[in-house]
Amino acid sequence: MNVIQTCAGQCRDCYKCVRSCPLKAISINQSTAEIIQEACIHEGLCTLICPQEAKELVDEWYLLQTWLNRKEEIIISLAPSYLGLSEDPYGLVVALYRCGVKRIEETSWVVPEISAQYWQSDHLSPALTSACPALVKLVEVHYPDLIQHLVPIVSPMVLHSRSIKERYPNAKVVFIGPCSAKKVERLEFSQDVDLVLTFREVFRGMAELGINYSNLKPTQPDITASATARQFPMDSGWRKSWSGDGLDGKLWVINGFTESIQFLEALARGRVDGNWAELMICKGGCLGGAGWNDTDDVFIRQSRLMSRIQTHQGDYRPSFKPVALERSFKDSSISTAIASEAEIQQALSASGKYYPKDELDCGACGYNTCRDKAAAVVSGKAEVEMCIPYMRTKAESLSNVIIETTPNGIIVVDDQLEIISINPAAEKMFDCQEGALKGKSLSDLVDPQNFIVAQAEERLIVNNLTHNNFAIVTRQFVFPVAEQKIIIGIFSDITQEQKQTHELTHLKQETLQNASEVIEKQMRVAQEIAGLLGETTAETKVLLSKLIRLIDTEEESESKREVGA
Repeated sequence: MNVIQTCAGQCRDCYKCVRSCPLKAISINQSTAEIIQEACIHEGLCTLICPQEAKELVDEWYLLQTWLNRKEEIIISLAPSYLGLSEDPYGLVVALYRCGVKRIEETSWVVPEISAQYWQSDHLSPALTSACPALVKLVEVHYPDLIQHLVPIVSPMVLHSRSIKERYPNAKVVFIGPCSAKKVERLEFSQDVDLVLTFREVFRGMAELGINYSNLKPTQPDITASATARQFPMDSGWRKSWSGDGLDGKLWVINGFTESIQFLEALARGRVDGNWAELMICKGGCLGGAGWNDTDDVFIRQSRLMSRIQTHQGDYRPSFKPVALERSFKDSSISTAIASEAEIQQALSASGKYYPKDELDCGACGYNTCRDKAAAVVSGKAEVEMCIPYMRTKAESLSNVIIETTPNGIIVVDDQLEIISINPAAEKMFDCQEGALKGKSLSDLVDPQNFIVAQAEERLIVNNLTHNNFAIVTRQFVFPVAEQKIIIGIFSDITQEQKQTHELTHLKQETLQNASEVIEKQMRVAQEIAGLLGETTAETKVLLSKLIRLIDTEEESESKREVGA
């Protein structure tokens, strides 16, 4: 079951979850952190430290809502840590009743039965508590050789659920608490527990239903536990919840993810002894779980719990029928290929680490050493680009390449207009050497007027400037960088461009002059031609008129001759 889900769009290359996970059960794929399900113990602490809230616990409130809508018989097993809620814990109880829940019982009323079994397991040397499902998963997956030390009995959640099923065979049993790992434990005991919800899911669901706690009269659960049993979710809660006779023997009390791993490492090496070891993955026990609906620290929650454990303690206890307490554990270790030295060296080289002195072991990528990160790259859990120093060096190198190879001249001066840097293009453009001019005034090289204006007006200055000393014309882009108190000038040599512009202008003017002369000449020719055409036309008209009269005279003479005949 995927207890933790990642919103890829919100995950932004910070690697904080990798740094916080002692097991490195997180892989980076295309810059997005993804949970390695088979290696994760599902304690959910990475959801609390993600600055972008890209990781969150899976919300299953909809299942409870579905059962409520169907009028199912629902009985709540309420974790004793509810007494540490910032809201009135008994307000939560009445709100659940208002939703349609039939019955609510505190899980911790069965704790004495569990504790009695724990204190009889001193022969396991030491006996590891098995109530914390994240610890059980840690041992099964990452320390399978220590399974023999786990006390082989079920957790209070499972034992209480079995008791409910005995008394209410048709009921849906829903466990509510602050632990996300309980969701995974439920899968193993699905016949006993039907659903696990965190406080965060419950309060979010209540808000969607519009339930106002201030308008409800607090009500206590149908069954409450004793004050000693209610201390079970705290660190050292196992010992505090025991109300029997004094105990002889050594008891270890360990809480915290890293601390638990350190203890298991020492136990695996045979470096610790004792009769019992109470281990809880979260700091402060269940009071530091990932499923709380507030951001208070464990001390505030513990203070609230301790002030409330004496309240509303009922005397009623159902007769405890014999219910199976035994359970087994399984080796769930995962096989991982060990990277060879050659593969590690290749991965180190890919991130610019060719010699041991290059391995900074800064931990920015999330891994303790550069070699650990290189091995993760080989196994596909990490990416070369996760190395922040390497990426910074690469970016700086790229910037240097651009500055060194650009055809534009670049001059950088300080706020006193003293030269800090000159790139090769500027050296060639102004026939100078950077070493000879560093620390000298800009006026020793070029006209500083644009730099002065850019500094005074704090803006970009763009114009063209002729450098008579160097027989060139440049287009200048000069701008200040206030944070570094520097002024940068970028010079583009436009001498040839200006020359071509002048030549083109001259050509245009010459062409226009020639065109004007041609047009004027053509006008004169046209006028001369028109004059000649006019004289010729007049002469032609006279000749044609004479010809017409001649023809008319001959026709008249011919007609008279015909009449006379």
